[in-house]
Amino acid sequence: MARRVTPEDVADFGDRVAGALRSSLGQEFVGAYFVGSIALGGYVSGQSDIDIAAVCEQTIPHDTRQAIATELLQVTTHCPARGLEFSLYRLDVVSSPPEGADFEVNVNGGPRMDVRVRLSPDEQPGFWYVLDRAIAHRHGVTIAGPPAADVFADAPRERLLDAMRESMRWHRTHERATLYSVLNGCRAWRFAAEDTLGSKLAGAAWARSRWHDRSLIDAAVDLRHGRAARLDEDAVDEFSSTSSMRSTARPVHTMTARSFHEHQSAGSSRAPTRHDRTWSYRNGVGPPLPGDTLELMHATITEFKVRFCDVDH
Repeated sequence: MARRVTPEDVADFGDRVAGALRSSLGQEFVGAYFVGSIALGGYVSGQSDIDIAAVCEQTIPHDTRQAIATELLQVTTHCPARGLEFSLYRLDVVSSPPEGADFEVNVNGGPRMDVRVRLSPDEQPGFWYVLDRAIAHRHGVTIAGPPAADVFADAPRERLLDAMRESMRWHRTHERATLYSVLNGCRAWRFAAEDTLGSKLAGAAWARSRWHDRSLIDAAVDLRHGRAARLDEDAVDEFSSTSSMRSTARPVHTMTARSFHEHQSAGSSRAPTRHDRTWSYRNGVGPPLPGDTLELMHATITEFKVRFCDVDH
């Protein structure tokens, strides 16, 4: 199945990973699945990671976890991408909606990736794993085992929004002006607006016509493809804070961008009628909103409701 929807070198590598897991886990092995850009259709040869989530029947002893990590790091020497990002979960964990990290083993490594081995999920930020497990349920590509949707439970919309906001806060703290700050923000904004869990590049294509500075998104896309580009730190910070707030906001009433700006430029003192209202955070139009705190978001939404929706505080 994996070979019909993935590049051949990636499918071959997936088979190597699944073989290593079978060797270490025996009958405890349930399945292995491509997630991330392979599953979402955003894989860029030579630039992307290969993300794999695997499942075992039950908790495994510490020495077996270490053996799995050692064997997978040997397999990463054959990785055709930047590197492997791998997580192994118990079946009873992935059959419930994701809340945190909850992995048995987490291994990162490859030709152009630093080696990291985690044998416990303690003190690990959970948002990466919540997103990966939701992607597995919705789009996971089976390398070995039953269909991913039959193994992984989905994540509720609000939990995914929380995970995306946590991701953007993490980027702003640790990687302020990187392509991932921009592209993860694009994906989160699109998910908040359309409930579509897509790739980072698909999110960028969606957000490009909705953000006032297209050059910022174009630069992030260029960097994603390995092309030379520069990201302005202040521009990234503005985009990240605004997309973070928009991923928090719930749709109110809507007004199209055109009717909103025509209404404003006409200098009308009339509030838009309910017939006019097709503008919202869902459509992702209108002027960017500053800041990323919940307090500021609440004040902005409250003002919008009072001015345009004929409601009290």
